[in-house]
Amino acid sequence: MSSSPADLPAGELEIKAPAKINYFLHILGRRPDGYHDLDSLMIKLELADRLLLQRRKTAGIAVSCPGGEVPAGPDNLVYKAAAAFFAHCELAPALAITLDKQIPVAAGLGGGSSDAAAALLGLNLLYDTGLEEDVLLALARPLGADVPFFVQPSPAARARGIGELLTPAPVPAGVNWIVLVNPGFGVSTKWVYDNFPLTKQSDPAIFTGSSAAADLRPFNDLEAVTMAGYPELEAIREQLLAAGAEAALMSGSGPTMFAVFVEEPAARACAAGLARQYRKVYVTRPCWGVVKR
Repeated sequence: MSSSPADLPAGELEIKAPAKINYFLHILGRRPDGYHDLDSLMIKLELADRLLLQRRKTAGIAVSCPGGEVPAGPDNLVYKAAAAFFAHCELAPALAITLDKQIPVAAGLGGGSSDAAAALLGLNLLYDTGLEEDVLLALARPLGADVPFFVQPSPAARARGIGELLTPAPVPAGVNWIVLVNPGFGVSTKWVYDNFPLTKQSDPAIFTGSSAAADLRPFNDLEAVTMAGYPELEAIREQLLAAGAEAALMSGSGPTMFAVFVEEPAARACAAGLARQYRKVYVTRPCWGVVKR
C-alpha cells in the first residue's frame, strides 16, 4: 500500500489509500450510541487516492488537496489521523500532507476512511516509530468505523460490530475485475442509515450460519433505501447486468454501483459502454497489498 521511491528525498513518503467495496452488507440493528451493528465482507481495490507526506521545519500539520472536493484543514480526516499519531507518539508535528483524490467523495467507496488509515500507516514508516498493528488499530477506531479495515493488511475482511471487529477473509472466487459506476452525486451515509427500516431481515444468505466468504452472495441491505431516493441507480444496475456482469450491487451506502467480472475484456467493454453516459466509470480489481519501494 505504500511507496517510498528512490527519487523521493529523505523526509518524504508517498502512500496509496485504496478504495473498497462491500461485497456483502447486512445491518443487524441500531446500537444505543446511534451506530448500527453490521456484518459485511469488504474488499480493497486498486483504485486509490495518493498521499504525499513531507516532514518540514514549520510547526503544525498542513493538509492540502489540490482540486479536491474535501476540506483541507483540521476538518479533514487525514489531519485528524495525523494529529492522533503525533499525540500518541508524543512528537511535535511538523508535517505537510498533499492528498491526490482519485476515489469519488461520498460514494460508498471508503475514500475518506482509507486516507486516514494511509496517513497512520505512512507516518509510522516516515517517523520509524515501529507501532504495532494493534496500536494503529486503536488509533484508527475513533476516526471512523471503516478506518480499521484499511489499517489491517488483508485485501479482504469480514467486518462485524460497527466495522471494527475484523477477520481476514479471502476474496471470493470469480471476483477478478470490478467495474465501478458513480453517477456523479454524493449520498449522505447518515441519511441512509437514518432511513433504514430495521424490520426488514429477509436475506437468506444471513441465516446459513456460515462465516465463510465463499458462502455469501453479493447483497446490500441499504440498497432499498438509497435506490428509493435515487431511482437512477436501479437503471445503472440493469445496464451492468445487461453487459454481462456476474453480479451488480451498490457499495456501502452508495451511490456507487459495482459489477463483478471474471475476465478483463468483458469488464473493459462494459465500462466503455457506460462511460458514454456517466463521467466516473472505473475498471479496477482487488488490491493484493503489494508494497512497491
